[in-house]
Parts: sequence; C-alpha cells; structure tokens
Amino acid sequence: MAKFLLLIGFAAAVLCGCAYPARPAPTPHSTLPTANAVMPTAFVSAPEVGSSQRWIEIDLATQIVRLREGNQVLAEYPAATGVAISAETTTYPGVYQVQQMIKGPIENVPGVFVSDILIFDLAAGAGIHSMPMDKDGTVLDSTLGKPVTAGCVRVGDSNAVFEFAQSGTTIWIH
Repeated sequence: MAKFLLLIGFAAAVLCGCAYPARPAPTPHSTLPTANAVMPTAFVSAPEVGSSQRWIEIDLATQIVRLREGNQVLAEYPAATGVAISAETTTYPGVYQVQQMIKGPIENVPGVFVSDILIFDLAAGAGIHSMPMDKDGTVLDSTLGKPVTAGCVRVGDSNAVFEFAQSGTTIWIH
C-alpha cells in the first residue's frame, strides 16, 4: 500500500511537469530565488561518504551529473536543471536520497513521456529522468548543458544513472 501511495504521489508530481510548488532544500543555508534568479545561490557542503559508497553529484554551475564512488568520479553526463525563474522551476541545492525508482516510461504531461526516473524529493515532485519523448520514444527536446527544465534534472544517459542508483543513494546538488 505504501508503494502504491508513493507512486500516486509521484504520478501527481509528474503530471504537473516535475514542478510541484518547490520548497527550499533541506539545509539551513538555502534561500528562495528571486523572480530574476538564474540559478540557486545557496551553498551546501558535500556529503560525508565512505570510500566505497556510491553517490550522485549534480553540479548546477556546469550542468553535469557525476556518478561517484567515494571521492572517485566513475562517470559524468551532461544534464539540464530547473530554469530558476520561480520557486516552481528551481532545482534546489541540498543533500537528498533516492526515495523512489520508476523505470517508465510514464506520461508527465499530455503527450510527453520520461523514463529512468529517480525521485529524490517526493514532496516537491523533484527527480532525475530521461530527456522528454513522445509515445514512440522520439526525443522531443534534447537540450542539455543549460537550465531548461521545470525543476527536475534531465540527463542524457538516464539509463546509466538509473542503473547506478538504488533506493537510498545519496544525491548532492550544488
């Protein structure tokens, strides 16, 4: 039943385009952006991880997703994060954990599908996922390397990120 309720909550989030009314990241250093903000300015320290712990880093300044084990970078992929023109379209800095994994594809707005979904903030409807595609799997927007999303993190090789992660994997957004 709990999984069903989580899935319903996520489905509601993605039906809104990954942009539930966002809230500040879970850190005392977070600030809400102004209407003219280009990207969040809050500083969030890197998480403490063990030398063999696998975790995900999302660098807002470079729009890169890094897969890490301890301090070692195993892979990195171009990404696109929230446009940060409002609270609803901001990818907030913070330290999160993968709360839910959905292979997909699922329809997040009418006619637009995403797959390889890693939910890290269920309340805000925030997650990492594939590029948007139509029902046949044709990519609708391949933009990466700059903020263009409604708050989620779009990654080019979403399958690699999905396969790397597991429930509870740490995600550091900065």
